[in-house]
Amino acid sequence: MRCCLLVALALFTLGCSEQPAAQDDNAPVKIVTSQMYVTVRNDSGAPLSDVTVAIVPVGRQTVFNKFIGRLENSESRNVMLGDFLGRDGTPFSPRVVKARSVELKGKDVKGKDYSTEVPWR
Repeated sequence: MRCCLLVALALFTLGCSEQPAAQDDNAPVKIVTSQMYVTVRNDSGAPLSDVTVAIVPVGRQTVFNKFIGRLENSESRNVMLGDFLGRDGTPFSPRVVKARSVELKGKDVKGKDYSTEVPWR
């Protein structure tokens, strides 16, 4: 009985370890998910360009992307979930796809790369 409990606990821990870490309060770029939006906020101190936000599903079969372009310093932007598109143009729907995380990639005006990933909540 104890052996089965230990195996189950080990499998649970292993499954949780693949999840991205929680977002730091002092992170230069913040991502918040809700039932209708993904909200991104730039607190890096400089404008970001070539900003892409992606919803990564469990299994990573199709990543749903949204190109934002430029995100000014201290700017927040709400992106509707239906605006995220897969490679074939399929819109993201939380009823059909189980999301694992949200990723953001971009560069500031000095060329520094910013990349962050937060778990889907």
